Amino acid sequence: MEQQPKAPDDFKPRRGGKGKLRVWQWLTDPRITVRERLNSSNGVGYRVTLPKKLTGGPVIFLQSRDFEAAKEIVRSRGKEFRESRSTALALPDDKKLQAASAVRTLQEHGLALGLDEITRRYCAADATLKAHALGVPEAATLLAAALTLSNRTGKNLLDLVAAAVERLCPAGGTKTLAELTTEMIDIKRAWFARGDLRKASFHDFEIRAGKIGKDIGSFPLPDLTKQIVYDWLNGLTLAPRTKKNYRMVLSEVLSYAKQKRYIGTSPLEEFTRSDVKELEGSGGESHQPAILSPTQAEKLLTTAFAHPEWDLGAAVVLGLFGGIRTEEIKRLTWDAVRLDEEHPFVVIGAEIAKKRRIRNVPLPKCAVAWLRRWPRGEKVTRSEHINDYQKRFLKLAAKAEIKWDANAMRHSFGSYHYAKDGNSIETARILGHKSDDSVLFSHYRALTTKEQGVAYFGIFPKHTGRVIAFPRGAAVGG
Repeated sequence: MEQQPKAPDDFKPRRGGKGKLRVWQWLTDPRITVRERLNSSNGVGYRVTLPKKLTGGPVIFLQSRDFEAAKEIVRSRGKEFRESRSTALALPDDKKLQAASAVRTLQEHGLALGLDEITRRYCAADATLKAHALGVPEAATLLAAALTLSNRTGKNLLDLVAAAVERLCPAGGTKTLAELTTEMIDIKRAWFARGDLRKASFHDFEIRAGKIGKDIGSFPLPDLTKQIVYDWLNGLTLAPRTKKNYRMVLSEVLSYAKQKRYIGTSPLEEFTRSDVKELEGSGGESHQPAILSPTQAEKLLTTAFAHPEWDLGAAVVLGLFGGIRTEEIKRLTWDAVRLDEEHPFVVIGAEIAKKRRIRNVPLPKCAVAWLRRWPRGEKVTRSEHINDYQKRFLKLAAKAEIKWDANAMRHSFGSYHYAKDGNSIETARILGHKSDDSVLFSHYRALTTKEQGVAYFGIFPKHTGRVIAFPRGAAVGG
């Protein structure tokens, strides 16, 4: 057995030694003992015993692996009990009655701890809570209510509080939705001023973001919930596509707020596909896009060439046989139309392309044939004011007896090009979509046959002559 160091003067060996487990008494109060004990690994530990006569309650056993540490326990706890007992004997009768009442209260609540231990714990808790202007009873009630809520989530209470603080007091500071929309409009205005954003794009964002700020802008961003956003979108008396446009602008605004750490999460992230369908309908998933038949496409072409005063002949060719967007056509200049190359194409540069997705659009032989019959100026078509092109195009559609859909030419190109060649990725590339063909199949392709595709791209001018003769004074491409 391990040799123990000699006990200090305030401890006296009571028995043991010579192979037996030993016991020591504390000379200050011999009722308190330290006993050697064998643990499960056959090592030696030490147990301090505080008897009933000292504690005034049950016997208290305290364990230690170290002999010196066990003696320190004796000195510390023995002193506490002795001082407490001396104090108790000196208490006046009213204080003794209070102590007796406190003991009965502990017993009623089934608390086995002694009155002194309970008092120490209460005082320590009270001191901690003072900084928060809370007493122990109020804090306990508040904690119990919080734990009831926390238990419903199965999450740690402190983690829940931290998450709530991050949401309600975001790291980036607190703003209202109106302040955020104003901030974003100012940013977009700066982009527009330096040429990084087109006028139409800025104008559209300014109008939509401005309405968002006006209608629900009073809400602080952390208080903006899915229900608030859903109710506002649902209350818009607008077409489903227009509602989607507002949702997309709001999504951009809230994504910016998340990046700036004004919010932890965007309420739009909670929208399900069902929510979006209820607000905006099926979004084109259950019906085919409107396209022109080859006969209608030919009639639109011949009508446009028969009325050069509308200056839409080249625009119709590029829309039908190149799938070029209307806004891109309106900005297109003739120097981007390369008819004399071995494989003719149109350059859609960064200053023209939507979202700056530059590309070269190959021109089929039918498009080249039509374009060679149209006089070249500076621009492919004129657009004197924001609605000028649309008004002329509606006149053209009415003259050609076609019920017009705004994207009919682009949808027709996508449908017939894929039907003819069967290469969805190439069709999507020409249209200026992202790297896959999901947009093509979701929004741009109607069901057509390969024969229809061949017929569509086989529409050539039937009359002779080099170019259309324009009336005197008519503006062409200027």
